Amino acid sequence: MRLGIIANPEKPGKHLLKNLLKRFRGKGIELFVEKQTALDAGEVSSLSLHEVAENSDLLVILGGDGTILYMLRQLEKKIKPIAAINTGSLGFMTCATEHESEAFVEAIADGSYSFTDRTIIRCLIKIPDEEPIECFGLNEVTLSRKNDSRVIHVEATIDGLFANRYTGDGLIIATPTGSTAYSLSAGGPLVDPGSDCFVLTPVCPHTLANRPMILDAHSKIDLKIPEQRDQLSVMVDGQLISDITGEAHIEIERADFVMPLASLPGQNFFRVLHQKLGWTGSAI
Repeated sequence: MRLGIIANPEKPGKHLLKNLLKRFRGKGIELFVEKQTALDAGEVSSLSLHEVAENSDLLVILGGDGTILYMLRQLEKKIKPIAAINTGSLGFMTCATEHESEAFVEAIADGSYSFTDRTIIRCLIKIPDEEPIECFGLNEVTLSRKNDSRVIHVEATIDGLFANRYTGDGLIIATPTGSTAYSLSAGGPLVDPGSDCFVLTPVCPHTLANRPMILDAHSKIDLKIPEQRDQLSVMVDGQLISDITGEAHIEIERADFVMPLASLPGQNFFRVLHQKLGWTGSAI
């Protein structure tokens, strides 16, 4: 077992980091520590994020959901399995807290953890007379209005068949992992992260019949963007990828790789919903 250790330098947890390094080494586990992470722990390393990933079987991340999304943006197809300890706020995709760090180390050392392969969404933006833009996301691709005063217009085709014309504030195409992010806030359904699907969620649609729709993850989604009166923005996992001022075409499909996320023994999707979202219903 070769572990890569990466900590978000903007989050608290230097004491936790030092303890983890000590515990893992006490188990005889080979560690590759990213250079800024090593500096935060009072150590020296010259390894970049990419070098750590290349040499590791599992990446141990100290941070929150944003840190995990950052890992994907940096590594893309070179992403490795991830086990994350939450040192941020919500930590929906992390598998342990600082208080669970001892159990975390034991699970990693004895191999009692498990993985869920998280679907990655691939987005290809085609704008006339420009180079296509390819990007990958763990949560969602979002089309939204650039200015508050105008709605957007998008025509969706699924596997070559016309599906719908969307008019409203935006359109979200989410993975099962992303179903608990922006899509949920916009009225989309909760989806088990191990499911094989995408969720199309319109944002404030102008037609009440435009409801969230679940699609097979093997579907190829084509979005035709006609000339808009104002700019339209394409966001992937909350990051601006492109502003579109004229006609454009966006292809969305499942990527040819996944992100394995670790869970500790006894963890499951419903327990995460209970802990993170307070999703327990009401008393009888």
